[in-house]
Amino acid sequence: MTKRITISVPDDVAAHLEGVGARRVSGYVTDAIRHLVRREEQLRQLDEVFARTGNPQAPDRERAERFLDDVAAWQSTQRSGQRA
Repeated sequence: MTKRITISVPDDVAAHLEGVGARRVSGYVTDAIRHLVRREEQLRQLDEVFARTGNPQAPDRERAERFLDDVAAWQSTQRSGQRA
């Protein structure tokens, strides 16, 4: 099921979306939001781990967050390959 939602975006974002192509904008935005939702959940889980084990120093936390970004990028390539 889908639901139509209208949003307003800044001019630079609108210009970028126009470059994606009118027929692909919904999928593009959906993928971006799903990525952000996954990222928020991963950060929440990371915070839970750190609450149990103690907060790491900033460089270690940054390294953990970069790892999450790398995992998300890899997952994205895997999903893209499955759709092709």
